[in-house]
Amino acid sequence: MALQGTLKDFSLADIFQLIGIQKKTGVLSLKSPQETVTVTFVEGQVVGADSTLRRLEDRLGFVLAKSGRLTDAQLQEALRVQRSTLKRLGTILVEGHLIDPKALSEALQIQISQMVYRLFRWTAGEYHFSQDAKVEYDRELVAPMSAESILMEGARILDEWPMIEKGIGSFQSVYKHANVEIARPGVAASARAAEGEAAGAITLSDSERQIYSLVNGQRPVQEIVERSPLSEFDTCRTLYELISRHLLDEVRRTATPGQPARRVESSSPILLGLVYLIVVLLAGSGLLVRVLPWLGRAQIGSGMSGWLTPFLTPETRAALDSAVVRSRLQRVSVALETYYLLNRGYPAGLEDLVTDGLIRPDSLFDAAGRHLLYQPTKDGYRLGQGQGSSD
Repeated sequence: MALQGTLKDFSLADIFQLIGIQKKTGVLSLKSPQETVTVTFVEGQVVGADSTLRRLEDRLGFVLAKSGRLTDAQLQEALRVQRSTLKRLGTILVEGHLIDPKALSEALQIQISQMVYRLFRWTAGEYHFSQDAKVEYDRELVAPMSAESILMEGARILDEWPMIEKGIGSFQSVYKHANVEIARPGVAASARAAEGEAAGAITLSDSERQIYSLVNGQRPVQEIVERSPLSEFDTCRTLYELISRHLLDEVRRTATPGQPARRVESSSPILLGLVYLIVVLLAGSGLLVRVLPWLGRAQIGSGMSGWLTPFLTPETRAALDSAVVRSRLQRVSVALETYYLLNRGYPAGLEDLVTDGLIRPDSLFDAAGRHLLYQPTKDGYRLGQGQGSSD
């Protein structure tokens, strides 16, 4: 099968649909005036992506070096070996014991997925799909992107992104550590107290500590995202949680004339790409016609899982609902801790969090529309999923 034409005549969603539904193996090339991007498919699943503007391996090396997992000297030596041997950069790094295969796989997967999501911003360009019986890719390092994983991650991001957007504000925003004491990792509270560390020192999770350490009062959010070992979305979400807990303060700066700060847009490449991919999956199952009337009314973050439910298997629906519940329970928990810091006590009811602007009203309900259970206790609070049907 050979497909070629322009994106004005045949949309990217249609191309992905055709390749995915027919489980084709080959390389899709997309060309714009600025760059050419290639996406590699195996049996309809994405296993690779590259760009002439910035090759995946160049981008991968850059991210690994900026995140501190490689030194500049190690990266330059690996690139020198690559030029002389023509081996993949990842292979050289693993063989030289410069990076753990698992860490490399995670970094590679993030770069591929974000490059694919960015493609769905394109409204013009030329495409060509060349079918092959077999394509080469790093099977040990790259996991094919499946339809169910895309749906699951898409629902999570679409549900949480508006809140994160409001909290962070701009990729050019700069934050610094607030004047609070952070507990050292792996040290018991009694040992910290014996050494003079405040008993009320704030405890951070491993992921929170990773992002917290990247904040230095000079790096903008965009640079923190690039240096982070987490994905763009998880990095921004962690930043939002640290900001909500008043552990980070924004550094107010005068904007440079002609260079306005870039907002964390709701129509970011991640979100736009996910919307298109979900449409592709629905179209491939023959259900797009039934869904189209709803798409115009669907709002990001307002019950994404609700209108997807009729088209999911029971297992996927249960997993999706569980992910949404965990996400909202975590969000409410952060809001409760923020309320405690502001008021020196937990609220009588979750509605107080809405009144204080800490969460949206729809965050008080689980995936089935039931009100989350909350009860203040002597030592803190109990928080869990709703029970029974909502009226």
